[in-house]
Amino acid sequence: MRTRLHIKGKYLWSSCALILVALVFSFCHTKITGVTGPPTATVGQTINIGVDVDVSTNYFGSDTYSGNVIIAVLLPKGWKGRENMTATYTSGKGNGNMVFTPASAIAPNTNGLTWAVALKNKFQIAGNLIDDMEWVVMQTDQPLKWQNGDKFVGNCAIKLKVAADGNATSFKPAYVVAQTLDGLKDDPGVADGAPWGPDAVYHNLYKGDCFTVTGGDGDFVDFCNPQLTSIDPPKSLDNDFITLTYNNTITNTGLDNPQAVYLCATATTSDGKTLTVCEQTDKTKLTQTGAKTGLYKLTFWPHQFFGATASQTIVSMSYYITNQAGTIKVGYGGTSDPFTFKFRCT
Repeated sequence: MRTRLHIKGKYLWSSCALILVALVFSFCHTKITGVTGPPTATVGQTINIGVDVDVSTNYFGSDTYSGNVIIAVLLPKGWKGRENMTATYTSGKGNGNMVFTPASAIAPNTNGLTWAVALKNKFQIAGNLIDDMEWVVMQTDQPLKWQNGDKFVGNCAIKLKVAADGNATSFKPAYVVAQTLDGLKDDPGVADGAPWGPDAVYHNLYKGDCFTVTGGDGDFVDFCNPQLTSIDPPKSLDNDFITLTYNNTITNTGLDNPQAVYLCATATTSDGKTLTVCEQTDKTKLTQTGAKTGLYKLTFWPHQFFGATASQTIVSMSYYITNQAGTIKVGYGGTSDPFTFKFRCT
């Protein structure tokens, strides 16, 4: 009997020791408590965004640890966030600048991934519909000292020049707060019903509402709302292969569950010429991706598709989606206005 008690006590002590090791350093919560900023802006405008954060520590022991607070912002790639964004922070642990995390810096607990890649893998594009976005990662300019019970309750003040690509845009901004001690470590013990959400112990994701930028000389890019048509890649030249997708489920267009639909398009070249291809043949046929999906795709090489000469460059394209007879033409938003696309690589 004594032997059994001794063994149980031994295992109990081992278990407690492991728990103590695991809790040597632990963040009680890491949370974005609010985000402020305008709902709209114009191309080229510099806007102010405030991100309120609350980072608290809870661990056993008297040691001091050192690490940076991370703030990551999800932006369209064309906005070139690392060139057009600056930030400062104020907090109970001091004030300072936010600096861009080195592109090669590895995020802890991500199997060797950089911060930008790890955030994209974990949070994707946070509810946006076009995968032409990137996570821009910043950190406090100095490592902060952490002891048991320490808090970083403060604000990250961001200045962002919007739409460097010149495109009017609507997208859902997103923000992540984390810290370099734990990175993107998960805590399976935190339930979805926890007051600060399932990702708030070591990191926290905040999704914003649609933010709209108007003006500019580029195409309107809508990351928020499902579109009748989309082109992949969204930034391409006339010598790139592109895939045009048409979604017949968005609104009533008059095209009732066809087996195929067709492209009717006019290209404008750099020398001012127009080249039109509007026929119902295999060349222009968009094929449904699956029975009754309502999604149709066509992959083509624009320069060849329109028959441009070697000296011509296609700069833009206007187009409709038609039925097999060519009697119904569907344009932007289901109207008679054509869809438009400008060929550009940035």
